[in-house]
Amino acid sequence: PLQPTNTTEMLLNCVIAFRALITTATLISTMSDLIAGLRSLREDEATQFRLLRRFLAQNSIPHEVSHKVTQFLQHQFAKSQKARSSDLRVPLLDLLSRPLFRELQFERHRTSLCKLPVLKALLEAPDIQTLEVMHSTSNSLCQLVAAAQDIIFLSGSHASSSYLKLSGTLTYYDDAGAIEVDNRCWVAEACLWTPWIHMGEFEAKEVSDLLCLDADCFCEALSKTGSTQQAASAYAMEFLAAMQKSGRWTDIFVDHDLNSVDGEAESPKMDLPLPGFCGGFCPRLVRKRPHAPRLQSILPDESDEPDLS
Repeated sequence: PLQPTNTTEMLLNCVIAFRALITTATLISTMSDLIAGLRSLREDEATQFRLLRRFLAQNSIPHEVSHKVTQFLQHQFAKSQKARSSDLRVPLLDLLSRPLFRELQFERHRTSLCKLPVLKALLEAPDIQTLEVMHSTSNSLCQLVAAAQDIIFLSGSHASSSYLKLSGTLTYYDDAGAIEVDNRCWVAEACLWTPWIHMGEFEAKEVSDLLCLDADCFCEALSKTGSTQQAASAYAMEFLAAMQKSGRWTDIFVDHDLNSVDGEAESPKMDLPLPGFCGGFCPRLVRKRPHAPRLQSILPDESDEPDLS
């Protein structure tokens, strides 16, 4: 090996050796802190679930319920560790202005909201007013977590929100049977366009994440400008007419022909037996209804239904 031949080279070797020693010590210290942090998290998790098991045992909770509770809390605990920076509270965001915060939230959920054809069409060539309305729709969103075998809604109950699957396994039951729901469409979208009663049951088969869209808040946002309200009204008429034409009343209705909205309200292909369906406006956008409508006000009367043939 090469040896220093003078005082300058000796000093240089000493400096390099000292820097290498400091760097190695810093790296070892950082790795030790990370390992200690991970160990602390695992110990904290083990302690909490040990207390949970003791609580369930002391209160004689049935095994099936204990398993559901433990499984759900394990999912939530893991999610809280992974999502600290993605969805949980970030104190720095409190400094944002309200319009900027709405814009941020909208961009987070843009992909999900654009699965509603009317919003996708409005965003193709938006003006300032339309963009402001689109940002306001983020106020109507919230995320839900459903445990295994949780019932999200029951048949015959009043619909006030639409749902989109984010993860997990969700099943919809109606007279046609059981359907596993994917994340390509919103469940109970009809409640956004008219007073609606759920036509089936919606159940989580395992711990699942959903995005919930409040119908009244959503329609209030779309009503802020004439152009967005007109587009929503036209789409609502097309959506309801298409559902009635299909002859199938369901919470997961999807019509692939409704891909664009030109802002012109077309007359429905049939007379829709829906209260308040008049004037070319979406019923929910005209006025709020404090009481759930009767089932007869939504379902068409077969005796009165015209013959399309």
